[in-house]
Amino acid sequence: MTRMAAAVLGAALLLAGCGTSDGTTTTTAAGGESTPKAGGTLILGENGQEPTCLDPHGNASSDGPVTTVPVADSLVWFGADGKLQPWLAERWKVSDDGLTYTFTLREGVKFHDGARWDAEALKTNFEHMKDPATKSPLAAAYIAPYEDSKVIDEHTLEVHLSSAYSPFLDILAQGYLGMISPKQIKEAPQTVCEHPIGSGPFVFDKWTKGQSITYHKNPDYNWGPKGAKHTGPAYLDGLEIRFLGEDATRYNALVAGEVNAIDFTPPQNVEEVKANPDLGFLTAVRPGHPMSFWLNTSRAPFDDVKVRQALLASVDRPTIIKGISFGQYEVAQGFVTSSTPGYAAGLEGTIAYDPAKADRLLDEAGWTAKDADGIRTKDGRRLTAYFPIDPSFPAQRMQIAVQTQAAAKKAGIDIRIQTPSTQEVSDRSLTGDYDLASGLWATNTADVLWIQYSSKNITTDKRRGQNVARLSDDKVDELLQDARETTDAAERAELYNQAQARLIELAPAVPFYNDPRPVSFQKKVRDLAFTPAYPSPYFYDTWLDG
Repeated sequence: MTRMAAAVLGAALLLAGCGTSDGTTTTTAAGGESTPKAGGTLILGENGQEPTCLDPHGNASSDGPVTTVPVADSLVWFGADGKLQPWLAERWKVSDDGLTYTFTLREGVKFHDGARWDAEALKTNFEHMKDPATKSPLAAAYIAPYEDSKVIDEHTLEVHLSSAYSPFLDILAQGYLGMISPKQIKEAPQTVCEHPIGSGPFVFDKWTKGQSITYHKNPDYNWGPKGAKHTGPAYLDGLEIRFLGEDATRYNALVAGEVNAIDFTPPQNVEEVKANPDLGFLTAVRPGHPMSFWLNTSRAPFDDVKVRQALLASVDRPTIIKGISFGQYEVAQGFVTSSTPGYAAGLEGTIAYDPAKADRLLDEAGWTAKDADGIRTKDGRRLTAYFPIDPSFPAQRMQIAVQTQAAAKKAGIDIRIQTPSTQEVSDRSLTGDYDLASGLWATNTADVLWIQYSSKNITTDKRRGQNVARLSDDKVDELLQDARETTDAAERAELYNQAQARLIELAPAVPFYNDPRPVSFQKKVRDLAFTPAYPSPYFYDTWLDG
């Protein structure tokens, strides 16, 4: 990682209290430090994005890691400074060609069912991620170059990749690739989704769907990450995650003392939290791809780069984002968020609101005439784009869609917002029957660009990919594949810089904001932290002061 990228990631962890370089934070009341105390149950109010499966390898929900990291430890820890640190792997060695990784594993680790952590356990987890029966929506894609592995001895595993894959270790730090008991995987794989068994500081108790998940402390735990503030078991006796989908309900539960902390603090309440002497605040910009409206480049009208560039120039993104977020969100400057290692910092301001430029580009594209409604036409056709939106579309994003529609109309582009059924939206996504689509992708490497924009990831009848823009550009493909395969950090950074600049030229999406993870909590909640690999609340060091 470049020094600049590490600094960017560290700056993204904006913590209320005393920050540390390992990604934890000490939240102290007036009067200074206190000695950690064991005991108590912390209740977290979570948003409504409840996972459908609690197997970390079968999960792609934004709420996935917060529900699985208490149970499942990771192979390595990703520090806030961008450096990898040991966890279940004590050390590792990478071959010069980047095809072989040799992991030496930590000894003395046990899963909650008594199974031992060893080389065979790691091999079993890799195979579980890749197994089609797991139906992995994320982990399998992340380790796609994994070919096989060989047990060298009880605590040494040699992993073979089909091609060099520079983000491999970074990805392994994410909660989506946490380690599950090999005994459970082999003997009862069908139970992992409902009741995962890991080696983490908390043991899974019960999942009441639509309501909550409960956990209790693992009394034998003594193998936390190097970045942790203490050793031994967690301080908390228990943990409860309650799913409170309505923003107002979640915030009011915190104020009323019904929960100790809330995730995804509503933006309209952030300043109230900061002004409340009884509450603390913790936030981080999630690394990866910003929340964007992708443009389907495989069909008219957005198969014309000038039309895409015109839409991008016609939308006053800063004004829209300031309004819908009450000034809390950071406007995206490109197609990688500012907290992502590999972010090209020199491109800020390249995407600008410029209605005159939008008009000029549409004229150059041949859309010179206008109908009675002010919509541009060419050869008797209106400049129309269809935006099918799922019924569960967040209200905040709908506000962005409506304001984007209004801005586009001023430029002469007719965006038709449609609200079909969830099934129809899914079907149309598979077949490419849309012109705009909404989303983001959080991950801790700039390889998110390969996931989102490599032509290898365009959905086909055989494989569902994540290239929603259906972009196919030889230069982008070459840059992103080379970045994946190089073992030279400086070369990789330059390749990602070039890829980001190229994507701004191609305009495959309208990037709106860098997605934050704002957490609010009672002041008695101490040492609440984020996992830097994928910012989500991490409770190993957390304790309750009173």
